[in-house]
Amino acid sequence: MVRSRLPRARPLHFRRSVVRDLRNRIRFALVGLLLLIGLHVVSMVAFERLDLGEAIWLTFTTITTTGYGDFSAKTTAGRASTIVLIYLSGIFLLTQAGGAFFEFRILRRERKRRGEWRWNMRDHIVFVNAPADEPGDYLRRLLNQLHRSHENFIGVPSLILTEAFPDGLPPDLEDDPLIVQLKGRFDDPAALEAAGVDHARVLVILAEQEGDRLSDSRTFDIIHRLRERGIDARIVAECVDDLNRKRLKRAGASAIVRPLRGYPEMIVRAIVAPGTEWIIERLFSSEGDECLRFDVQLRDVPWLGIVPAVLAANFGTPIGYVDAQGQLHSNPPPQTRVTGEALFVLVDETQRPSNTALQKLIDSVPSHSTSESA
Repeated sequence: MVRSRLPRARPLHFRRSVVRDLRNRIRFALVGLLLLIGLHVVSMVAFERLDLGEAIWLTFTTITTTGYGDFSAKTTAGRASTIVLIYLSGIFLLTQAGGAFFEFRILRRERKRRGEWRWNMRDHIVFVNAPADEPGDYLRRLLNQLHRSHENFIGVPSLILTEAFPDGLPPDLEDDPLIVQLKGRFDDPAALEAAGVDHARVLVILAEQEGDRLSDSRTFDIIHRLRERGIDARIVAECVDDLNRKRLKRAGASAIVRPLRGYPEMIVRAIVAPGTEWIIERLFSSEGDECLRFDVQLRDVPWLGIVPAVLAANFGTPIGYVDAQGQLHSNPPPQTRVTGEALFVLVDETQRPSNTALQKLIDSVPSHSTSESA
């Protein structure tokens, strides 16, 4: 999988006082250090009669404690200036700036790990909420499939807006440079702003409890808040109760899926191939399309002949078969010669052919395809 660097980040508004204090310390130390360097250069020119280049060279070799020895302060005034400006003040300020800088880096890394950082992200995927049960495992499987499913999503970073990980992302996710967490609530406008929802490619709203109907109300609230901001990105939302689907659609959801924790592919399909999630979902419902097995004998029949014959008879859509060795095959190439003991057909509630009727139809299929006879 192709990796890419995450965008440059900036800290959240909350707890900014600590960051601001560190930045002020660094700024004060650097400004003071530049002032001392300037004064020492002037002192070396005035007291040691060095030209400007030599004075700058002496100042920097002294403050960095390199000390090549090619130039040095020889006059009393010059040495006193070096002691006060460099040895006492300059090196002190330099260590203060370095200490504050490393402290800031440590704090920044810790805040990123704990989800307390604001990321300037664009064209990313935002996941709002996380499943209550084993969220790390589910999100890991979902994102793995997403990055493998379509080339347009390889290297696309993802941000998870949730309070489910108070101590940072779980081990399943924390080592992935394309995944970051933002600790916050969906009903906090500042958190939505920090998540970069206005610049996201896709927003995915997950149900915390896959069997809790009340989660649909929270999902409705999230969708309404997002559309109210004028966001026109695709919103994929999980819906627990089918009765709420139309309501979520009217609120602005682009795609509605059931929360199937054992099958994250449903969310992936809704992201990379809009509409296919609806087709797949119908296969999970007894009220929609079904894939049925018909135990019929297939004797060296071209697949190119089976499919149009079954379609023309309104018996459904053949999608696979079981060969004579019991091996399963789905969506075989058109010219495949099929010998087997069963046929898988996608049917709806009006298409219920019997084994006998389907066997009679298969027996009538010519042993050669249309293209072969031509």
